[in-house]
Amino acid sequence: MGGVDVGGGGGGGRRSVDQEINMVPFIDLLLVTISFLLVTAVWSSMARLNANAQVPSNKPNKTDQVEKKQPSVLHVRVSDKDKKFKLEWQTGTKTDDVVSIDIEEVNGRYPKLEEEIGKAFKTGQDPVHNLMGDDVRWNAAESKDHGADKLNQAILHIDNAFPFKEVVKVIDAIYSTRRYVCFEPAPACCGKPVSAGSNKSTEGGCERGAEDVPAFNVAFSAN
Repeated sequence: MGGVDVGGGGGGGRRSVDQEINMVPFIDLLLVTISFLLVTAVWSSMARLNANAQVPSNKPNKTDQVEKKQPSVLHVRVSDKDKKFKLEWQTGTKTDDVVSIDIEEVNGRYPKLEEEIGKAFKTGQDPVHNLMGDDVRWNAAESKDHGADKLNQAILHIDNAFPFKEVVKVIDAIYSTRRYVCFEPAPACCGKPVSAGSNKSTEGGCERGAEDVPAFNVAFSAN
């Protein structure tokens, strides 16, 4: 038990104002709160630990090999304050190749951004960024490693105040860069269409031509 002395009282026939306070419930509440704090703090950090055993070995790490083959992600950042488009590559946690261009609209389009997206797609097919380019002739045995059902990823970063109609124009600029993809193995699909929009006849005499799809699949994030 704990006592509280407020001083004075108890004289002249009056009741004493000193009171005894039961501190046990306060201590119990404090212990329960600390227990929850310790348990949640420890287990939340343990849940993020990697489960892979890091054993020293002379053999190459398969995880490292997969990360090296992982395609880079193209980030397109819109700075309405600076009137700039900023393009950058991100591979895992590494970010590089930052390009900054002015926001200039011509006839409802962003031609400079379209041009830079096209350049980024071409340079992104090197071994460093490992982007998927035109691939219209591949074997069925390689289909799993080929990733025919996958597209390159681009993430658009915008401010909440950026007008939605402008967001659509930026997405259209990213989609302007195209590539040919065979979603079926050869010989069903092994060539580009002879004429634009035609997938029935191809230069290689295949049953069907490759699909004309955007080079990047766009997702956007609002700040």
